[in-house]
Amino acid sequence: MKFISAICAGAIALGACAFPAYANEKNFDKSLPSLNKEDGWEQTLNTDFSEYSSIDEVYQNSPWGAEGSHGKRKTEYWCDQALKIDTDEGSLVIKSTEEDNHNCPVCNQNKGIFTGCLETRPTENNKGFKQAFGYYEVVCKVPDAPGMWSAFWLQSDGATKVGNKGKDGTEIDVYESSFHQKNRTKTGNALHYDAYSHPWYKCVDHVTDVGYDLYDGEFHKYALHWTPNYYVFYVDDKPVWATDAGDVSCVPSFLRLTVEIRGDVLGPYGQKLGEFENRTDGSTDFEVKSVKVWQKESYKEYIKQDSDFEDKRQTYDKILHTSLIAGGAVLAAGIIGAGVAIKRKFKK
Repeated sequence: MKFISAICAGAIALGACAFPAYANEKNFDKSLPSLNKEDGWEQTLNTDFSEYSSIDEVYQNSPWGAEGSHGKRKTEYWCDQALKIDTDEGSLVIKSTEEDNHNCPVCNQNKGIFTGCLETRPTENNKGFKQAFGYYEVVCKVPDAPGMWSAFWLQSDGATKVGNKGKDGTEIDVYESSFHQKNRTKTGNALHYDAYSHPWYKCVDHVTDVGYDLYDGEFHKYALHWTPNYYVFYVDDKPVWATDAGDVSCVPSFLRLTVEIRGDVLGPYGQKLGEFENRTDGSTDFEVKSVKVWQKESYKEYIKQDSDFEDKRQTYDKILHTSLIAGGAVLAAGIIGAGVAIKRKFKK
């Protein structure tokens, strides 16, 4: 029984590293920040897409671009040809279509499903925009069609590092719209950290029923208040979730407006997405009116940089490797010992 106990103990220890993290539910202040100058707030980004007549104007006169994300995503492609400015609506539109004559040297694929991503990631041709902490909001109309979901999220390079929880960088999903098929009154938020597709990866998410249809063809506001101690998420100025999961990221992140398409598989929050359909009625469009960001003076002293954190992946991998070898040796010894005992019994 000793070798069985040792194996179980090892499995529990390893499983604890692989299991999802869970948010600490505390009595956080969920009220909307004032955003007033007298309270130390300043606006650091104000993108009103009605001010632009073309997507090229957006690239040239704002921190937004598509260069860093252009190409194959998973099964779909992100292509800047999907990005448009609707001057009648005064909004950015990310279109989604299935094509068999797509012509783009970056995608290098004429057949497939094509959609898009607009982001503030700094590139060689775009200084971009990154910030840690503050208040972030998007006013948008989400796609009302199967097989797809839109999102407004923050990303940092440190989200791929291991060993510092989410402090060195966290993917912060301000909202994801994967509830079209059912649950149309619900919205989802998530935090991802400690590397993707890796034994140390952690994800904490939350689903809220706001009580009304978020796929009603109207514009809604999704927002995040990221403090040095916790996050608060909002829909139409009402709080839906507060958490300090991952000990809260403290490194600058860039912003993303995206659409993803996976076909008839489970999407975020275990939602069945359905098969994507080409439509011309606008229901597959992701429309964005504006994105605005504020910073609070008192938050600035808590900002760290990527270089302040070591990636402990190799150290953690060695620990995992050693544990697996030790567990295997214990299992082998137990099996051999059991075999010898059985052999002796039959000899008698």
